[in-house]
Amino acid sequence: MKTNSDKIFDEWLVLQFQSGKEKALGLLAKRWNHKIIRQAYRHTKNIEASKDIAQESWYSIVRGLTGLRNPQSFGVWALSIASKKSVDWIRANQKERKHEDYKREAQKEFNSESDDNTKQVKINAVRKAMKDLPDEQRMVLSLFYLEEYSLKEIAKIMNVPSGTVKSRLFNAREKLKKIIKKEKGYETK
Repeated sequence: MKTNSDKIFDEWLVLQFQSGKEKALGLLAKRWNHKIIRQAYRHTKNIEASKDIAQESWYSIVRGLTGLRNPQSFGVWALSIASKKSVDWIRANQKERKHEDYKREAQKEFNSESDDNTKQVKINAVRKAMKDLPDEQRMVLSLFYLEEYSLKEIAKIMNVPSGTVKSRLFNAREKLKKIIKKEKGYETK
């Protein structure tokens, strides 16, 4: 979860780097690398590719950081770079990704255990249902609920209008309800 003090510190680090203090970049990388990897993973579902994408993203970030006019938007800007690099990777590896997704899903089905704990069963149902959502809807849910970004920030990260983010979020919620009701028979509110 990001706080105002985190954003202010990131802004200060950007300004320090822009004024020639190289150590600031190392601190930014330390603070943001895991978030960039996680953003790439949301797109690719491949941890090794996510690490490579993060590295490529950092090349672009370093090249563009001195020209970043709005230092307080560093996080959104950096995550949008990671998203764009991830989409490029997906396009380049589309066939391989589909095969890996199928294989992974088959393995999970084979290894799944039944759990009598109602809360865990519901969590698992939501996770499984999220996999049935389109990538864009799944990403909006993750950025909004897990990362706690605002709709405006998500729009910048995904490079789409705010209205599109709102509609994807609404549609994702509705679709999740339907999937869970259908597959697990739970009442959703």
